[in-house]
Amino acid sequence: MGASIGAARQQSILALIAKGDVVSVGEVAQRFGVSQETVRRDIRSLEEGGHLRRVHGGAAPLGTVDLTARRPVVERLEVDRGAKIRAAEAALSLFEDGMNVFLGASSTMLLLAEQLAESDTTLTVTTNMIDIATILASSKRGSVTLLGGVVHPETRSVGGYETLESLELRLFDLCVFGGSSVSAVHGFLGPSQAHRVLVTTVSQRSHRTAFVMDSAKFARSDAHVVLPLQQADVLATDTAPPDALRRALEQADVTVVLPTGRAMGFARE
Repeated sequence: MGASIGAARQQSILALIAKGDVVSVGEVAQRFGVSQETVRRDIRSLEEGGHLRRVHGGAAPLGTVDLTARRPVVERLEVDRGAKIRAAEAALSLFEDGMNVFLGASSTMLLLAEQLAESDTTLTVTTNMIDIATILASSKRGSVTLLGGVVHPETRSVGGYETLESLELRLFDLCVFGGSSVSAVHGFLGPSQAHRVLVTTVSQRSHRTAFVMDSAKFARSDAHVVLPLQQADVLATDTAPPDALRRALEQADVTVVLPTGRAMGFARE
């Protein structure tokens, strides 16, 4: 029991610093009713795991946290919009007629759905984002399933137990997700544990897993590893990644797809 409580407390510490602020040892100790030394041990453990950095009196994020991932999706659409559109254009090459695909929820994924709706590709689509389902259903090309679950107004998506339960007997040719960051060390990152659970669940049921994110995400960080590099197949983005990330993606056999259709890295069969 003690170990599980400690793990829950550490996840809560990561959630607090995910806002981009420094968290003090005293604040965390008071919040959870534990000693400051216990909190210091938690912070040391999280630092050793590469999840945060210790600072005087507390802890801080490793790098620049993608705070836009905490904003409503309608606001996020206007942040780095041009780069997001180019990343979505790169992802179009992943789709073929007749595919059964899952599309995750994000501002970039919404832009991708708009491009898919204007394309000639016929798909069977499952999604947890209300706007994606509406856009693709309106195109009258293929079929669209919107998963059930708890509605999250800011992301305009659904989630929770019902969403995961409805995925148990489903299989996909391709699943595609957005993300708030990609790390050469930790993989694809996101703002919440719920994001990680959904990505992991769907990826295990898909032949290929792809992420679509613009190059601004290369310089950012976030609180949760949603999928290690080795478990993904493709990164669609607007420009070539920096050298360290490019090498890590190649070592993990992740193909990088650019808007020109040019691919970097190595794709798994």
